Amino acid sequence: MEYWKDETEPIKAFLTLFEKARDDAELSNGLKKVNQLIWFDYTEDGPNCSFWVDCRDGKLEMGQGKPAQDPDLTMSLSADDAHRSWSNKLNPVMAITRRKIRVKGSATALLKLAPKLKKVAVIYAQALKDLGWEDKIMK
Repeated sequence: MEYWKDETEPIKAFLTLFEKARDDAELSNGLKKVNQLIWFDYTEDGPNCSFWVDCRDGKLEMGQGKPAQDPDLTMSLSADDAHRSWSNKLNPVMAITRRKIRVKGSATALLKLAPKLKKVAVIYAQALKDLGWEDKIMK
């Protein structure tokens, strides 16, 4: 991994991002409209390098690892490419086309949030700063 010292760091960063996104009304509402259980599978970088976000039925919950229930959508990629994506340095549509992001299930609803990636990148940078990882912020 280029940006992370071990498999726990990216999950901590990404969960912090989603916790902060939950506090933002626009992003929270957009995620709830996705209405899916999403598994972000970065296990190519380690067996515990994954997390889930449950946007079903008006809730927005998240946790480390694979969800207990079968996910509606699985996004598989490296933790480094996820870092680039959340930093708005990797276009998710192009990454899917180039197979940097592999999708199982329908990503249509999630991709509707792509125009909000600039806002997500700002929140992600703040999450990294809050974790004391300013050196990981992509300029």
